[in-house]
Amino acid sequence: MLLLMSLSFFTMSLFCVAMTKHRKQVFDLKVNNAIVLTFKPLAWLALLGTAYLSVKFYGWSIGPAVFVGVLTVAIFTVVLLLTYRAKSLPRLAVVLPLVAIVYSWWQSTLM
Repeated sequence: MLLLMSLSFFTMSLFCVAMTKHRKQVFDLKVNNAIVLTFKPLAWLALLGTAYLSVKFYGWSIGPAVFVGVLTVAIFTVVLLLTYRAKSLPRLAVVLPLVAIVYSWWQSTLM
């Protein structure tokens, strides 16, 4: 669940910085247009990957519902961060998936 949550947060953060208004809110510096053009396709790939992992972990019976629920929480978190702490969004979008991957790896080695 932590992995799905952090990947959903990463995905919604990418969608967020793909929009000009939010990108100006999050970043102080001007971002290169070549990098900006990769945000949206990368976000769609991350969204598909998160949906795939949700179905893989929970099956077709409950996986899509878990995916939508986790996505809702991630969107709410991104909205709150944009409102109160917009500058911390890129750092959290990078750190959270790394922490979740390390945690998942650590859990798999214990079993």
